[in-house]
Amino acid sequence: MHAKNSKKDNNHTYQTLEIGETLYKTILTPKFENRIPWVKPDEKKIFSLLPGTIVKIDAKKGDTIEPGENLLVMEAMKMLNSVKSNQNGIIKEVYVNIGDKIPKNCLILEFE
Repeated sequence: MHAKNSKKDNNHTYQTLEIGETLYKTILTPKFENRIPWVKPDEKKIFSLLPGTIVKIDAKKGDTIEPGENLLVMEAMKMLNSVKSNQNGIIKEVYVNIGDKIPKNCLILEFE
């Protein structure tokens, strides 16, 4: 999604907005113009989806992991949540310890 050249008409500044291969003439709001652009997440880094407390860690640095294998268990919203791997790989680093209280979007571990 890209905003391109602007054109002024009747006190409005119209810009060309490209979404996919389609071009639109539109007025962009300041909120849209000042947004943080989307960046593809790094698939090798695992982040917490909820704030919670680390209860159990099943993976350690250097372990070879397969899809579906348990990485850790965290307590969030009064429930125990298993975090499972979605990929094959070797654990590069585990950034949390048992008992850590972590916020949402906290880096938990990283694959090589």
